[in-house]
Amino acid sequence: MDAGRIRHPVDFYLYQDKLPFLWCPGCGIGIVINSFVQAVDKKLPTRDHIAVASSGLSCAGKIPEVLTFLEIKITDDKLFRSAALYKRNNPEKKVVVFFSENDLLSSEGKDLLAVCEQKTNILAILINTFVYQIFIEHRKLVDVPFSASTSGNSDSPFNIPHLAASCGASYVARWTPLHCRRLKSSIQKALDKEGFSLIEVISPCLMYHASCGNLGKSLDRMGLFLKNTQILHNEPTENVDLRESPKIKVGNFIDR
Repeated sequence: MDAGRIRHPVDFYLYQDKLPFLWCPGCGIGIVINSFVQAVDKKLPTRDHIAVASSGLSCAGKIPEVLTFLEIKITDDKLFRSAALYKRNNPEKKVVVFFSENDLLSSEGKDLLAVCEQKTNILAILINTFVYQIFIEHRKLVDVPFSASTSGNSDSPFNIPHLAASCGASYVARWTPLHCRRLKSSIQKALDKEGFSLIEVISPCLMYHASCGNLGKSLDRMGLFLKNTQILHNEPTENVDLRESPKIKVGNFIDR
């Protein structure tokens, strides 16, 4: 660290020599990281209580590389199964998994659902980048998982919060980068929960955003989140499907 540099309160949780990182400005991942480390800083006495994991796939998979928490090494494509095994062997740790829909495409979601059904004490933070839509429409990959049951206008292969709730998740929420304070509050709640928790962050990849004719600036992107979201706490998760509503429904849906 530069001698004259003023420390930020969350510097302790970040590898400063790895910043700025590879993420595009305005993509939303930086906001997720900031919300996460601020939630941890307010909630837990030390960073030693947290272990983080990712598959390494996509931009979301690079998040543990900038965090100073213990990183769980994933050696196969069973991200959630490996995280659950670590949790069983280290019950004192709170395990946090960062992932994107790329991980769901590679495992067809079975890995996540199995751990959720077992009520494993894991916090899963999904950054939904909408790249599934790019695969289906732009690259014409007609053989990717779920394509047979997904209409041409869908932005997601399924309703992820509803899947988690149906499998017995203790806590389910959804936000966007615009709702950073609410996201931090949700992470704080989830860190206290026993059982499986899932927080979805709707943050379309900038490539997807540009392909829809909405490149603009970061402020314009936040304006779109403001215009197109509806906060509905305790909304039944079957009603929050991204494929069936003109508005993105966000909020704390399940809190058992």
